[in-house]
Amino acid sequence: MELVQIGTTGRPHGVRGELSLFVEEVFEDDLLLARAVLIGDQPVPYFVERFRQGGKMTVKFERFDTREQVSLLANKPLWLPANEVSAAPPEEETPWDGVMGYTIEAEGYPELGPIEDILDLPEHYLAEITYNEKTVYIPLHDDLVREVRNEDGRLIMELPAGLLDL
Repeated sequence: MELVQIGTTGRPHGVRGELSLFVEEVFEDDLLLARAVLIGDQPVPYFVERFRQGGKMTVKFERFDTREQVSLLANKPLWLPANEVSAAPPEEETPWDGVMGYTIEAEGYPELGPIEDILDLPEHYLAEITYNEKTVYIPLHDDLVREVRNEDGRLIMELPAGLLDL
């Protein structure tokens, strides 16, 4: 069964076994229709008794009647089966998504590209291209990118020597 992470559980709410939820807005309607949700890194299903919406969303699960019982479910990933989700998960955009399909020009290198994908790493972004039938990653760092030419789909870069030899 394919699952979609729709948010996370929060802390217990009150003393009657309710749990606060942090749900991405696009999934709220799907959650309110659910009879069960899955919780945890190894998702386990829990049956919903009721939801409450006010300043924050809370859930009461069947057979969970105390704060102590529900505290075991706190601060965990919250999932729904993919077939119960009507909205697509929001795609995170990078500042470089606009150069998908562009060709890279750099002195001392042949024309590279087109850019097939953009990888978002913690410290920087990488452009994925195919060169000589191999996947190659080109760093998209502000110090290396000299010009973005939208009119002809070119990224003018200053690349270090030997980058394609790795």
